[in-house]
Amino acid sequence: MSQIAYSSIPAWARPAAPTDDAPFDLSGRSYIIVGVGPAATEPVHRWATTVGSDNLCCALTFEDVDQAAATLRHELLRARVGVRVVILAPRGAALALRGVATTAGLMDDEIGVTVVGVDAIEVFCSHCTALTRTDLGVDDIIDCAGCGRHLLIYHHVSRRSGHYLGFMVDAETASVAEGVTQ
Repeated sequence: MSQIAYSSIPAWARPAAPTDDAPFDLSGRSYIIVGVGPAATEPVHRWATTVGSDNLCCALTFEDVDQAAATLRHELLRARVGVRVVILAPRGAALALRGVATTAGLMDDEIGVTVVGVDAIEVFCSHCTALTRTDLGVDDIIDCAGCGRHLLIYHHVSRRSGHYLGFMVDAETASVAEGVTQ
């Protein structure tokens, strides 16, 4: 049974989370709006209209999460107190961009996230540190792209990187079996 209710996965990234715009504090001094993928184009425009040109630092849409993350990092270096970040992206990309924002020092209430579109998540292997992209989710089992171990996708997401934690699903069983044969 999953412990997702007690996990570090943000509510907006959990299975069956609503994908509509979540309520967000509009009292910020300025806004950085960043979208990833074609499904983000219209919501980015809508948010830019909502916050108004006087409060808008930038509103950008990218096809690639790495480009979006690099631009967000750059914009946050220039940002001042009172900035809010609005992220409109598929779940995996949104987690990665949230990681950029939290690494820059923003708190959760300064970051608004709406999941739009579909993409893969990245799972960090606790054994070899490789990242494996997958369309699967929490409590599913994948093969690690680095070491080949069967990893359980755990209900933990790194706030810094946005990666899910994966660990060898049968580690205790494999250790016991190895101990018996020695």
